[in-house]
Amino acid sequence: MSTDQRSKDWYNQHAERYTQHVRNPKESIYHSLYEKPAMYSLLPGLKGKSVISIGCGSGEDCKYLKSLGAERVVGIDISEKLIEIAKQSYPDCEFYVMDMEKLNFIDASFDFAYSSLAIHYIEDWHKVLAEVYRILKPYSYFLFSCDHPVSSSMDVISDDGVIKTSQLQRVKDRSNNTVKITGDYLSRRAIKLDGDDKMAVTTWQKSIGEISREVADTNFVIANIIEPVPLLKMKDISQADYDTLIKIPSFIIFKLQKL
Repeated sequence: MSTDQRSKDWYNQHAERYTQHVRNPKESIYHSLYEKPAMYSLLPGLKGKSVISIGCGSGEDCKYLKSLGAERVVGIDISEKLIEIAKQSYPDCEFYVMDMEKLNFIDASFDFAYSSLAIHYIEDWHKVLAEVYRILKPYSYFLFSCDHPVSSSMDVISDDGVIKTSQLQRVKDRSNNTVKITGDYLSRRAIKLDGDDKMAVTTWQKSIGEISREVADTNFVIANIIEPVPLLKMKDISQADYDTLIKIPSFIIFKLQKL
């Protein structure tokens, strides 16, 4: 299943606001002080290379990859409005409206593939991984981040607008051998975000085991798995977010290799 229309519509309707958010490092701290430092630390040498960013949004990662000496940087995204912004902002890179399950490039045309917090909009990753594998040259890497299943497996049990409680919990009654489970780690399921203060999009929860099986099914080899921790600078902006991320990961990063 491709990215659903609901998610695409949200990004098109809020493209300007989303761009302003990700370009403000003090506002988008889960990017600037958490996910990006970890992702960038895993980049291979890119000088003179051909690079693709999958789910590139408004193009900020493409600009960074280009600054590292990549000869060609291509960004693709399903949102027409975000691609318009990316084209206007970073003319040294190429941008295309494209479905990540149908990459319109010839075989073995890229030296490196990158994807930041995009693949989890797809329910089944086989087509995406197979397409990335196809367009990569042998021995190249695919680096991507997604929601961490520990975080997305929690259920919200209460939210009064001030205090929100999420849990992945097991309560066992030994007297009658019954158990009550809150949350679900092992089942693939849709996570629908709603509300005025949130992204009205749909992402997919899946376990590390399922992700690993999909990777193996498409002939990639896992070179590294990183569960990032926030930079200390985050404490100065949001102690609560820092205290959360130092204990409970929000994202997970996979570095795959085509052999």
